Amino acid sequence: MRQTLTLSANATPQSGGQGLNLYHMVNGLRQYFDVVLFCRGSFPAIKTEIVPGSALSSCIGKIPLLRRLRDWQNRWSEEHFDRYVSKRLPPAKLFQGVSGQCYESLEAAHGLGCRTVVDSITTHIDDFVEHQRRECAKFKIRLATSETIRRRTLVEYRRADLIRVSSEHARRTFLDRGFENVIVVRPQIDVSEFPEATFQEPKFRVSFVGMLEPWKGFHYLVEAFNALDLADSELVLWAAPGSRAIARYIREQTDRNPKIRIRPDQVRHCYGEAYGKSSVLVHPSLSEGFGYVVVEAMASGIPVIVTRNTGAADLVVDGENGYVIPAGDAEAIRDRLAHLAAHPALLKKMGRAARETMLARTDEEWCNYANTLQRLAS
Repeated sequence: MRQTLTLSANATPQSGGQGLNLYHMVNGLRQYFDVVLFCRGSFPAIKTEIVPGSALSSCIGKIPLLRRLRDWQNRWSEEHFDRYVSKRLPPAKLFQGVSGQCYESLEAAHGLGCRTVVDSITTHIDDFVEHQRRECAKFKIRLATSETIRRRTLVEYRRADLIRVSSEHARRTFLDRGFENVIVVRPQIDVSEFPEATFQEPKFRVSFVGMLEPWKGFHYLVEAFNALDLADSELVLWAAPGSRAIARYIREQTDRNPKIRIRPDQVRHCYGEAYGKSSVLVHPSLSEGFGYVVVEAMASGIPVIVTRNTGAADLVVDGENGYVIPAGDAEAIRDRLAHLAAHPALLKKMGRAARETMLARTDEEWCNYANTLQRLAS
């Protein structure tokens, strides 16, 4: 008889990084367990309870002066979701919740006799907040993570029987802080979703995909691209500025350098344009549990430049399918871009190697993870 696994995530399946994580989590485990899901949107063929959004968080988001209090918005959204789930958990052998969203749910699950897992989609919360604090200070904006959520997350780590992370980098941030019950399960990508790049574009196109948040390091990429000063090149930021300070910074940079462009489109709806027409993806994150955009770009057959603080760097062989550089190093980004731009044959060779890396991946980690959960529940 199959065991029941309850999953909860304050996300809509396939929307944003959390939604992609949820989508792959359900698809990775549904063949092994009877999955019950709490989230913000429906999931075909899975018993799903759609959790309504927080009215308070939504209200703050509509008031101009309060809209800047994003840590408050995030906190109330996460707490509302957690409280809703904790009061409605069904009997099950296993419960898995996302870090920062399952403080009360874990306690309720233990009361029902469940074994529990915290799914940490970032690095350890203290590592994540440390980088947030430093980089947000440069733009004089508030952190996205409140101190309350940080403290609740630390309790979640201690309450959980197991902590799942998406990369060896994320795992190390836990090991460094004394945690041993940590397992790495990387997301699985369907390469067939991504049309292969042809490198036929007239310009050397550098792409960034993701949130324009300080800890994503996009400003180091802008600095590197400006220093590159390469003819027939462009930098495309596939994102929309969030805070006023970042919007102002982007406006200043695009006014100064018309080769920098903003594309606020949803990349999920235009893989062929976002990745297929790019020469290289740069993901200069200061703290990243994984980084879906990295493997999406690799699946599309373009090389990537990532930092050592990006979890998806696990899949990058430096100099073969991309480059791995120190975080916060604009000069290193510039040097790698200059080298690729000067060697188009190498660009294509590394792009082919990147796609082959993704084609060679298997479901072995997911099978091992399911076996681990089954042993935990027995």
